[in-house]
Amino acid sequence: MESRQNKEAEIISEILLRAASDPEFRNELLKSPGTVLEQYDVSPEAKLIIKRSIIDLTQ
Repeated sequence: MESRQNKEAEIISEILLRAASDPEFRNELLKSPGTVLEQYDVSPEAKLIIKRSIIDLTQ
């Protein structure tokens, strides 16, 4: 059985890859990260990692 941590790492990776390749998704994530990330079953810590990573991608 896959650990929760591994599953979250996969989801984080999936979101970041999509943000890198899909400008519309990336813009939505930047504008309202809370709303977009609500759709994913990840911990608050994972959401914070995603938000920080998205900000890094745009600088």
